[in-house]
Amino acid sequence: MQARRHTEALPASAAAETKAHTHQPIFHDWARFVSFQPQLYFRPQDLGELKSFLAGVQQGIFKPRTLRVLGGLHSCSDICVSDATVDVSDLPRTIEFGADDAVVTVSTNWHLHDFLLALSERGKSLGATGGTDAQTLAGLISTNTAPATPRYGIYELLEWVEYMTIDRDSGSVVERRVSRTDPAFRAVIGSLGAIGILTKAQFRLIDEPYFETIQKIVKLREVLTDVAQTSQKYDFWRIDWIPDTDEGLLWAATKVPHADPNGDYPPDQAENIMRYVFSLLDRRESAGPLLDTAMRLIYSGLAMTYGETRASGPLRNMLPVDRRTPLHVAMAEWSFDPADLNNLMERCKEYYRRRGWPNLPIEIELTKTDDYFMSPWSWPGLDYIVKFNFMYLTDISQTESEKGQIRAHLRGLWNHLMDAGIQFKAHWGKINFMDRTFVDGHFAFGQFEPFICSMFLNKYLTDRLIAASWPSHDSP
Repeated sequence: MQARRHTEALPASAAAETKAHTHQPIFHDWARFVSFQPQLYFRPQDLGELKSFLAGVQQGIFKPRTLRVLGGLHSCSDICVSDATVDVSDLPRTIEFGADDAVVTVSTNWHLHDFLLALSERGKSLGATGGTDAQTLAGLISTNTAPATPRYGIYELLEWVEYMTIDRDSGSVVERRVSRTDPAFRAVIGSLGAIGILTKAQFRLIDEPYFETIQKIVKLREVLTDVAQTSQKYDFWRIDWIPDTDEGLLWAATKVPHADPNGDYPPDQAENIMRYVFSLLDRRESAGPLLDTAMRLIYSGLAMTYGETRASGPLRNMLPVDRRTPLHVAMAEWSFDPADLNNLMERCKEYYRRRGWPNLPIEIELTKTDDYFMSPWSWPGLDYIVKFNFMYLTDISQTESEKGQIRAHLRGLWNHLMDAGIQFKAHWGKINFMDRTFVDGHFAFGQFEPFICSMFLNKYLTDRLIAASWPSHDSP
């Protein structure tokens, strides 16, 4: 269960008139949890213009001296916040298919939904997808978005990536291509926007797969007692742990030979818990990030009345399932060893009994492990991890005080789990409390560091990655 991720720049007309750097727009992430107004906002029209701009920043013509690149603004952490912002939405959006549509070369400013639709028109697809329709391909790759399955990875079909950066030795703007056979490939996936600006990628393609989905309320033990067995039954699955209960809404997708190529969820279907909750929520009585009496009653009614819903269609429509849900969610996305699952759930209940439950269910799903340097899914020795998505409905938590409550609630849980000796990693684009010590102990930062271009480091990344002695970008 995830809220719809989308970009918001206020107002839209202002964004159009700010190519020259005079009237910078205010940007909000999809959760409306983070907002920022850059001092410098640049919207290049082609790669040549982008390259000239980066050269100007490197030479000190433009200030401030560091910048970040906008994607789909799906990240509810400060990873997107910067005094200087590059918006790549006006760059040419290109796509070129190879012989027999076996491969596709695409500019990375495509949004995932549009890209999958373009593939579908040729009967092709990727092997998996994340749950964020509005995410750009560059954002997808940079944050290592992962699907809810231990069977498939998104990047298994990714052949190469091109990006623009600053060469450390010469100080000049360069364009680089990294193929999957290159050792640098492990730095490009999950690169956090720290190595440069991703511009183009090539994927191998498969024939478009079809899935049948089912959603129903079940006891948690039916799904989580043996997660390996659950994964044998379903290709993709996740369960939304209903707050302060032993039940959850199971969503599962099973591959089928055929389905309607345009099959989709009915527009009026309550596709997930968020739509159901929000449709019944009286904002005057229920507000704030933690579970209250009104929401507890809503969840009780949900468990008794939800029933069972099914849909079938192509991967692009079945995954993700919540494209139409106009709700906003702040999220922490942490990965754990499946062997710790029972202990983890007990420690969560222990903490929530003292500090209160989040106002939204907790997503629990499995994700296939990988070996990318900064990946939260890189766990040597494990085939898959269990991922917990701790979520808070921000439509009823819009004040700075309420946002502070969300951070404090998650910080308390973070410390509680660490004190309990439970090992975990955190997704960089979601709420986390990593510092340099945590990063050194959980990621392959030493192998990633040579690829960093300091021009693209904001305070969020510097606080987590960079020692005081690390050179600035103008001191190669």
